[in-house]
Amino acid sequence: MSLLGKAFIVTGGASGIGKSTVRKLLELSAQVHVLDISSKIPTHNGLAGQQQSYPKVNISSRKDVKAVFDRIAAQNNVQIAGLVHCAAILRPTETSEAGDENLCQLWDVNVAGTWNVNTEFHQLVKSSRVPGEVDSIASIVNVGSMASVRGIPGLAGYVASKHAVLGLTRCFAQSWASAGLRVNCVAPGAVNTPMIQGTMDTAPVAAAYKGALKSIVEPEEVTEAIVFLLGKSSSAITGQMVEVNGGWP
Repeated sequence: MSLLGKAFIVTGGASGIGKSTVRKLLELSAQVHVLDISSKIPTHNGLAGQQQSYPKVNISSRKDVKAVFDRIAAQNNVQIAGLVHCAAILRPTETSEAGDENLCQLWDVNVAGTWNVNTEFHQLVKSSRVPGEVDSIASIVNVGSMASVRGIPGLAGYVASKHAVLGLTRCFAQSWASAGLRVNCVAPGAVNTPMIQGTMDTAPVAAAYKGALKSIVEPEEVTEAIVFLLGKSSSAITGQMVEVNGGWP
């Protein structure tokens, strides 16, 4: 499979699933625009594709997101084929003042961020799509979580935000099909990334993350599902959630 001549935007591309996805797309000869809140975005040298990095992008800011997407549109000379939205945060939300603050942060990044990135990508695709051309159909893959469909003790705010990501995915899939957009969601369980460090230290949370095959999956395993949803092999799939969790009950 080659993605030569196609461009993709990846948010949260500095680490975890985002970093793994950037590398895979570059291996497949794609042009990859990498966004992250971090000031340092890794450069993957020696691969077939081309990488353009945009550090310090706050996805909770519509202004920030629009500015970057405008830059991408102005300089891009190949087909914009997809968006992989990985950027997110994880915070505990107990019933306390600190929990209130964390809830607001979760909503700003995980929900408003998903709204901002998806809707700006929709505008980008709509302005560049050639009506009637199947090859101009683009794909969005949002990274949700098993928290999109389950409750996890102590993580109510995160769970609510990831439920919202799935809800937005399903609504966008219905609304934007006529614009040539497929919108799907991958739902990992616990992934071996910096985000989950410390979150499985308590027995109730560890039990919630227990999978039949394995309890922790690798970022590369999630990336494989993402790349499938970006490609032509999933051309009839939209508005769906693909679970990558090692066999959660």
